[in-house]
Amino acid sequence: MYRPTDTPSDIYIWDWIVRVCHWGLVATFVTNYFIVEPGRLYHEIAGYMAVALISIRIGWGILSTKFEGIRRVATAYASFSKVSLRQQAFAEHIQHVKQNKIPTHHGHNPFGWLMIMAVITLLLGLGVTGFMMEEIDAMFGNSTLEWIHSIMADVLYACVLVHVAAVFAVQYMGNIQLVRPMLTGWRKR
Repeated sequence: MYRPTDTPSDIYIWDWIVRVCHWGLVATFVTNYFIVEPGRLYHEIAGYMAVALISIRIGWGILSTKFEGIRRVATAYASFSKVSLRQQAFAEHIQHVKQNKIPTHHGHNPFGWLMIMAVITLLLGLGVTGFMMEEIDAMFGNSTLEWIHSIMADVLYACVLVHVAAVFAVQYMGNIQLVRPMLTGWRKR
């Protein structure tokens, strides 16, 4: 979808579904990790919202190639079919960073895909353990389950810190816009 504020050379990277899921997950994580008390109603609601958002993102990652090009509803960058974790993909990405020149048409790099898989796994694990503690009477107050839930939340927090640092480092070292596309959908060439 071309907008008058975008130059024809801008590249549409992240569709609105990816951006809404991303920032919604940021909001639910910040809410649950820093603001509300664990086990309270708002904690549960934010947790269920996070599971819903990650489920939408997984579904969109599977289906997005089918909708690619239809009025810019989706981009190929959202598709899980673009995942490349081959050794060559890692070597190419590292070479691009060393050369300070990541191609502007790139979506996630292989390290980014690993982070996505870790975040999906952790969020689903948090959703399952949270559900078990709140909705299954026999699990209520189970200290082992609470410990697992807590450890997963802390590991997710560590992933968030690594993700934010990596975004800014790669944006600077690779001479590529990473923040703007996640806000607007568009990257300047």
